[in-house]
Amino acid sequence: MIWNRLRGHAAQIDMFRRAVQRNRTAHAYSFIGPSGIGKRQVAAMIAQCLFCTKFDDTELDACGTCAACRQVAAGTHPDLLTIGCPTGKRELPLELVAGPPERRGREGLCHDLSLKPMSADRRIAIIDDAQTLNEESANALLKTLEEPPPGSILFLISSGADALLPTIRSRCQPVHFSPLAEDDVAELILELGWESDRDQARAAAQLSEGSLETARELLDPGLRKLREELHQRLGAIAKDPVGTADALVELVESQASDTPGQRQTAGWMLAFAVRQFRDLLERMGRGEAGNDAQVEQLLLRCDGDPKVAADRLVASIDRVVQADFHLQQMMPVPLCLAGLCDDLSRIQRGLLPLAG
Repeated sequence: MIWNRLRGHAAQIDMFRRAVQRNRTAHAYSFIGPSGIGKRQVAAMIAQCLFCTKFDDTELDACGTCAACRQVAAGTHPDLLTIGCPTGKRELPLELVAGPPERRGREGLCHDLSLKPMSADRRIAIIDDAQTLNEESANALLKTLEEPPPGSILFLISSGADALLPTIRSRCQPVHFSPLAEDDVAELILELGWESDRDQARAAAQLSEGSLETARELLDPGLRKLREELHQRLGAIAKDPVGTADALVELVESQASDTPGQRQTAGWMLAFAVRQFRDLLERMGRGEAGNDAQVEQLLLRCDGDPKVAADRLVASIDRVVQADFHLQQMMPVPLCLAGLCDDLSRIQRGLLPLAG
């Protein structure tokens, strides 16, 4: 019943259902995949199914109306324990795992998990942002992973297997999650009321890489304005690369005043540019020159040769990806954008040799 509310991840849910039916559940799972795709939601829904008083565990379903289901939904179930990296912090502190210094071992997740269940027949813990466990926190968790309380289940939510410390990774059964489909992201945006315009929801979904969290960021009015202005600026890059670069730097600085914020904004800009070039490549492949001014203009610059136009678009995408790498290597944003705009102009005018 409750799984109708979830989009994607059917294979992972079926895997867990079979494990429950065979009484072969592990004591700890690492849910691995990009952020914002529903890993934590799946863990919470599994917990709800195992706590629901109207369904047997082997059915792995929940009514959504019993007291246990309502408590899970409200985040107040006494046998569902959750911790995560606090807002503004870069590491999950030891205190959340093992208690503060004066109460070390007598408070915290590991202690609470060892206690007798209060209303269910087991206790379940969800550790969000598990990749932020530092060595100290991970060591405190090891004893619980090695000697888990009877019936208990731990779900460690992580953005990647390599992000988990080896001592933690080796003691959990990995479950890999894939990004959501674009259609699912777009529909969720509409269902959650984040956007009422279907075209805008679709545009955010296309750039989200299957992450609902990323899609929500993309719906920010500032990023939407950035995307729209970039679309216009890239059209002038062949004739005026210097002016385009100056305009893009000004756009970045208008969005963020600090260096980290400007670097993040420039990263979004590069992602938008890749999407724009890919869209143009797809539209050209569909033969839309007569109905698409951008495609027609591109073909004119290439003497009407679709193959040359496609090669230049691919080269443009490669150059933007290279710029993103330079940005991650801490190249100053103005220098990165200036070099990118100059090269894109030369590519579009056929002044740079193309790979191949």
